[in-house]
Amino acid sequence: MNVKKLKEAVNYLKDQLGKGLSHTDIWMTADGQSIASYNSKPKAVALFNQVTNQLAGALANSEDEYVELGRYYIIDLIGDHMVIVLYLGDFQWGILFNKKDVQLGMLLNVVIPNIIDIFEEAIIE
Repeated sequence: MNVKKLKEAVNYLKDQLGKGLSHTDIWMTADGQSIASYNSKPKAVALFNQVTNQLAGALANSEDEYVELGRYYIIDLIGDHMVIVLYLGDFQWGILFNKKDVQLGMLLNVVIPNIIDIFEEAIIE
């Protein structure tokens, strides 16, 4: 794993979301330990790690073969905030942002595919 490249991905996210980005962490699914972050929130990481694991497990037990957790999920929060959690197998990436300050279309269609590409390069190295 190339942690320097992960930090580059976090910096790219910061550049793209600007003041709209509140917090972001990349963590290991196995233990919920953050390995790259901006304004890290360890308690939130631990909670979202549990939520993701429970959600993935519940969906995997569905009788419908197409009902499994994909690359990410989005939660609308109070106070104009949203969180996106990228589910990347052994790793997860949580992004908390103010939806008034971020263009959701740009985030979903440009930024997230780019950070997933950077992330995948980092875990290969």
